[in-house]
Amino acid sequence: MASTATEVDAVELAVMSSRFEGIVRQMENTLLRAARSTTLAISRDFSCSLATADGDLIAVGEGLPVHVYGASLLNQAMLEAHPVVQEGDAFLHNDPYTGGTHAADYSLIVPVFIDGEHMFTAIAKGHQADIGNSIPTTYMPHARDVYEEGALLFPSVKIQESYEDVADIIRMCQRRIRVPEIWYGDYLAQVAACRVAERSLNEFCSRYGREKVVAFLEAWFDYSEIRCQEAIRELPAGHIEARSHLDPFPGLPDGLPLMADIDVDNTTGTVTIDLRGNADCLPVGLNLSEATAVNGVIAGTLYVVNSQRESRTPRVEFNAGSFRCFDVKIRENCCVGIPRFPRSCSMATTTISERLFPLVFYAFAELVEGWGAAEPCYGHPPCFGVVSGYDPRKGGDYIAQLFNGTAGGPATAESDGWLSLVAINCNGLLYRDSIEVDEAKYPLIITQSQIRPDSEGAGRTRGAPGNLCEYGPLLDEMRVHYQMEGIVHPARGVRGGDGPTVCSAAVVGPAGGVTERPEAVAAVDLQPGERILSRSAGGGGYGSPLERDPDLVLTDVRERYVTLGRARDAYGVVITGDPDRFETLEVDRAATSELRAGRLG
Repeated sequence: MASTATEVDAVELAVMSSRFEGIVRQMENTLLRAARSTTLAISRDFSCSLATADGDLIAVGEGLPVHVYGASLLNQAMLEAHPVVQEGDAFLHNDPYTGGTHAADYSLIVPVFIDGEHMFTAIAKGHQADIGNSIPTTYMPHARDVYEEGALLFPSVKIQESYEDVADIIRMCQRRIRVPEIWYGDYLAQVAACRVAERSLNEFCSRYGREKVVAFLEAWFDYSEIRCQEAIRELPAGHIEARSHLDPFPGLPDGLPLMADIDVDNTTGTVTIDLRGNADCLPVGLNLSEATAVNGVIAGTLYVVNSQRESRTPRVEFNAGSFRCFDVKIRENCCVGIPRFPRSCSMATTTISERLFPLVFYAFAELVEGWGAAEPCYGHPPCFGVVSGYDPRKGGDYIAQLFNGTAGGPATAESDGWLSLVAINCNGLLYRDSIEVDEAKYPLIITQSQIRPDSEGAGRTRGAPGNLCEYGPLLDEMRVHYQMEGIVHPARGVRGGDGPTVCSAAVVGPAGGVTERPEAVAAVDLQPGERILSRSAGGGGYGSPLERDPDLVLTDVRERYVTLGRARDAYGVVITGDPDRFETLEVDRAATSELRAGRLG
């Protein structure tokens, strides 16, 4: 029997919030298992979320941070385009000018009806293998506008009515997208994820009753707001000027200064972040969408308040209640704000976005010992490239976003960097590709993928090292699109920590000769026998490397993250033994103490 009580106690709050998280995880598992592209089914470059009919974010599961903010914007765009929605409707949205992230992220938006009333919105967002760009990649940093970019844009276009596909829209996508069967498989997986949520939400509301669920949502958002206020009150009060600088790019010969003015109010438990001082929209594809601009600085602040020693769960929930504590000031026609059509936002989930997150938490780390983190890995070298070509085995073209490596996360005051971070705005939630699956699906061969020794930012806690990856075509010519960043303005260590080694790329010839490819944005054509070598960056260190526990340095040497020479030169730790036999390695404590004392003196 459905409950009619409208009060929600603490136990019910915990149980019902967990049920919403569980429904999102059902969506995620459905999408992961049903998707057709390796981008979604292997690398997990997707996010699912639930919102109210008003667009207030309820739950995100393991959503990528860069994806999940903006549920209210997507919901608003849906209702503005379609003031009357019906049960069985579904809408396709990838428009960066009305709530989307960037054109490559297709969101399926489904209004969920309870007893005939639109009560929830289910959203499944996934990075597509291809979106009809003028060249075979979903990232176009050089695009001067959306027309040069060439992507198909869907501003909340109805793609299902009465649970049936709108065939015209499907045909448009299948005609324009280079791998139509893969796109359609991924689309069906997104539909399935949202329909699973629809069914589960109806069951949930049938059990508890509409009044109880409405009371829960109000209590849940209020509780989350209070928790966020409590965490913010522990931050240092006052004004912080956060600054960074993007590397030069095609069309940006001097790079781009980036800024955020942050004001922490300890009395109200609120944070104001002003992004309006950034440059106007750029004549290249690096502009952020509104969702990615606001998300970056909110998530960067939540990284700070959720970094608690021995905490097994986030202290602050990522939902609409917590968002009440943030006032992000942006302006129209700003590269970190509200983009003005037709400026391109092709790279809105990378590049500037990846600078925006650490812009906040690095500033807090510089301000107060124990807070924030160093800067993370920057750039997307070839291990994260988009490969394309012709597959003679299947008699057709292929295109795929690879995630065949890792890149290093930044150190915090309490912990070393996350080895498989990939990018800070994905928070380590992207999965690495399976080498065997990639080689089976595409005509390529991956000859190495391993840790890049000595690439970490040294510190009392160290950044994670980068990755070495090498691959090439198996049967026919292959094109690789990629872009690198953080070379001219590399990631920084904090509070005495060192910066990491930067990313780079090279072509390895059939005879083993190596030709460096230093360009920031590249389209490299490889012939069979040639390979591209990807060297990804590590993360910055936190605190002086001479304060690092020698036993931790020993472990890093045994794991081959760090060589004997770097252990001595960077950390002041003398290790004896045979480097090829890890069991013989030991710290020479007397020599280490003497070496460190000499450097400190």
